[in-house]
Amino acid sequence: MMSQKSIALVTGATGGMGRVLVRSLAGAGNTVVAVARSAARADELREAVAPLPVEVLIGDLSSRDDVFRLAQRFTTLNLLINNAGAHFRHRTVNADGIEMHVAVNYLGGYLLTELLRPALLAGAPARVVNVVSASLADTRQVKIRRRPRPVGLGDLRALTDVNPEAGFTAYARSKLLTLMAGYRLAEELDGTGVTVNSVHPGVVGTDIVDDMTPAYLRLFGGLIKRSLLTPEEGAASILRVAGLSGVTGRYFDRDVEARSSEVSYDRALQERLLAISRPYLS
Repeated sequence: MMSQKSIALVTGATGGMGRVLVRSLAGAGNTVVAVARSAARADELREAVAPLPVEVLIGDLSSRDDVFRLAQRFTTLNLLINNAGAHFRHRTVNADGIEMHVAVNYLGGYLLTELLRPALLAGAPARVVNVVSASLADTRQVKIRRRPRPVGLGDLRALTDVNPEAGFTAYARSKLLTLMAGYRLAEELDGTGVTVNSVHPGVVGTDIVDDMTPAYLRLFGGLIKRSLLTPEEGAASILRVAGLSGVTGRYFDRDVEARSSEVSYDRALQERLLAISRPYLS
């Protein structure tokens, strides 16, 4: 757990784990800012965590403009938890033509973290925690297309393109991109007092699990979720990683440091990913 009076920003704050994260951090005396996708979700979150004093900002991480607006609110920050995540059953794109798994689960968090780099440096010691998924371990599902020609803005679309019906494949791939970018950011910030780690909190019974469940199994949805980790259990792993001191560039499977998929360590692919992603910062 972060020390009291730290400033923490939590994305994906209106979901099951997000609410637990917000409540736990605020209850420990931290100044907590939470991101909600809509005014209605923001009101629900305020009610859920009351009477704790939590500031809720409205922003859609699939919108580049919203991400820039959110980042402008901070001059100093001690903890960023990139918890936002979404699963889409069918192929959907954002206003820039980016597949929505990539837009929400990777690009939004990448842009927010990079834009907040000055605030994190000002708040050092500071920590970035990326919430990923063990689904990225299956490299057959998350293979990134290698392309020899020069990169441009349109290449992020092609690089992450998948079968229109392959929702889980796109979800897994987006989490891999987050992990790869996190490894590189940890290297760049090494020695600055800002750490970057990624954590798979386990298979938690959240709305994403509901959406991923095949139609023929939805009748048993309640039974399936009861066999999974609770949001409190998943959030506990995230908070433990957030509380680590002097540890950076690591991947944790719940509470255990682990080795991620081999492709995630591919330096050439990491470089290519960042070369494709950085233009969205301007």
